[in-house]
Amino acid sequence: MPTSHKKVNALPRFLTLLFLVVFALPLLAADGKKLFASCVACHGARGEGNAQLGAPNIAGMAPWYVSRQLANFASGSRGSDNADRYGTQMREAAKVLISDDQRLAVSQHIASLPPQPVASSAKVSDTDVANGRSQFNAICSSCHGSAARGNPTLGAPSLVGLDATYTERQLKAFREGRRGAHPDDKWGAQMRVGATMLADMKSGRDALAYIATLK
Repeated sequence: MPTSHKKVNALPRFLTLLFLVVFALPLLAADGKKLFASCVACHGARGEGNAQLGAPNIAGMAPWYVSRQLANFASGSRGSDNADRYGTQMREAAKVLISDDQRLAVSQHIASLPPQPVASSAKVSDTDVANGRSQFNAICSSCHGSAARGNPTLGAPSLVGLDATYTERQLKAFREGRRGAHPDDKWGAQMRVGATMLADMKSGRDALAYIATLK
């Protein structure tokens, strides 16, 4: 009798656990849209970015890339260089996301946002764009693809539709070792090598000007 009594008492507990697994736990899953509210002050409600704050447009970015960058900020493998003012700001802001699940949820919400138009970059000559095409095809396309759409296998994000001011700043940071120098940032290290293969920042700006022509 005592044994059967214990079994009877265990049944309600089992049913409660079953309810939690099937019905309640999904409700406790990270809500990317709500968590994104902490990003709006800089990146905007539509993910359109804010050039005055140095915040890039992020709407439509691939979730695998965004979640990786958020994890890098959280671990300190990105944004730990004091010379990287915007990176250190983002590292502090990223601390509001306390788990991989939250970072992934925010990343998936960002990916669901429609891409936003970016401000036109400074006018460049046809010669600059032609040089940029040569630079891009010779150095950048092996990872980012011939259409600059990226390659997840190589850890290379899409470069299409990004703010030129932001991409130029990041390219300079890679070349100067303010990004991609941390031993735990293997993909950043890979990009740092590619960035230093460009002869100078003029070649980099030309490559970015060419990328801006890709739709």
